Amino acid sequence: MYNTSNEFKEAIYSPTRTVKGRVTFDISDVTAVGDMLSITSTEESIISDVQQSSNLIRDFGYNLATFETNRFKLDGSFSFPDDVIVDNGEMGFVSNNLSNYNGEFILQPTLTFIFNTTHSSAGITLSFDTNNNEYATEFTINAYDGSNNLILSNEVIGNTSNQIAVIGQFFLYEKVEVIIKKWSKPFRRARVVEVSFGIVKIYKDENLISINLQEDMDITSFNIPTSELNFSIENSNREFNILNPDGFHKFLQERQMVTSEIGVLVGSKVEYVKLGNFYLVDWVSEEGSLISSFTANNILDLMSNYDYENLSSKTGYNLYQMLEEIFLICEVTDYQIDIALQSITTKGLVKKNNCRNILQMIAVAGMSNVYIDRNGKLIIKPIILGTEVGTIDMDNMYMEPQIKLDKIVKNVEVKYYSDISTNLTTLVSNADEGEVLKVDNTLINTITHANDVANWVLNQRNYRAMYSASWRGDPSQELSDIMIIEDNYNVNNKSIVTNIDINYEGYLKGNIKSRGLVE
Repeated sequence: MYNTSNEFKEAIYSPTRTVKGRVTFDISDVTAVGDMLSITSTEESIISDVQQSSNLIRDFGYNLATFETNRFKLDGSFSFPDDVIVDNGEMGFVSNNLSNYNGEFILQPTLTFIFNTTHSSAGITLSFDTNNNEYATEFTINAYDGSNNLILSNEVIGNTSNQIAVIGQFFLYEKVEVIIKKWSKPFRRARVVEVSFGIVKIYKDENLISINLQEDMDITSFNIPTSELNFSIENSNREFNILNPDGFHKFLQERQMVTSEIGVLVGSKVEYVKLGNFYLVDWVSEEGSLISSFTANNILDLMSNYDYENLSSKTGYNLYQMLEEIFLICEVTDYQIDIALQSITTKGLVKKNNCRNILQMIAVAGMSNVYIDRNGKLIIKPIILGTEVGTIDMDNMYMEPQIKLDKIVKNVEVKYYSDISTNLTTLVSNADEGEVLKVDNTLINTITHANDVANWVLNQRNYRAMYSASWRGDPSQELSDIMIIEDNYNVNNKSIVTNIDINYEGYLKGNIKSRGLVE
């Protein structure tokens, strides 16, 4: 279960709730933030923290009440600055001086970012006051090389967006300067919550039509399904049409990072839950269409593009080491491997195959399950029916949950290999009749290991009770969570979540499948 506040937990299960969605394309220099030498600015307000203006958070944590003309609304949406300072909330840069009656700044608020090394990006993205839809209408972005020579100056006039990607050839810069000249309203402080060193496009409810997330986990690891994210956005401005020379379409490429979030209104702000990290695989925007649709998959899909082979036996080798080797090849850096796999030895024998299939072989040999959490971490560990983390009750379901039984397993046959082409088979019986399961895995090299795997498969298939519920949905639920799905018989058994289907179209609904033991 993704970690959320207690207020989120109450709001998401409230009889009435306000749910929001957003999708972010981030085509940035991913090394720029970590290479920052300094961030400075002209004089900033007491409710400002310029060091937060490049921390990848693109919304103010609170809508702060100030005495700027006609800005403090008495509708409960504003917070007092003391609350934010104590809570270390996101403040970003807020200028000390105000714009004049025409929105112009006599002393122009300026942010300066200096890097240790050179960086390049196809643009710079500025996020202004997203809470109140206020923004700089006129500003300049200057980029300098390591000798402080100006290499690009991009002046923007007539901006009407609180988040804008300024496209340009920002090539080999070591310093970036943002100069705010005019604000969208008079007598206002300039507010810049984030400066992103690349092209960042964020789509929210005003132009986001739908989000659908499909996640699966095989209880026996016979398959390693990839999660799929589908979403559609309104395209009336034709920025995704291929013939538009000024559109965003030309920057889209397969395998680019896409993040999607679902949030719920908690008090006066939205608390978002990240659905994971995904990589673009397909998009459709027909000329004349007002809708663009996108498909993205998680890191498991990318692993299919890398091959691995080992035909000779390794000594002193274990499944933990093999996973680390595979992840290095596939450039997977965010993962968690159960330490128990260090004690499962293997000769590491595999014929040429893609790394996703080899991950599946390691999971079975390691008697583990594979899934990816909401933060995008790839996790390999055994799943057991432990303490439940939540309950889906009848009040939150659209209909009575469906419960059926999976087939009984008669026996499990496991092949084990002394070398890449020589194998024997062991058989573990379970019942007089039923399904026969076969495991052919060159990473299993002894009869003891083969018997252990066979018994693990039988234990996993003992989760025969298959639950299915259609309900209001909770984005903080994750694969492998232990849940109770309420039924009409008041049995309410625990089960392991194996499938999550989240749908958002201005409102949230979900389908969930899980597996439990038959008492």
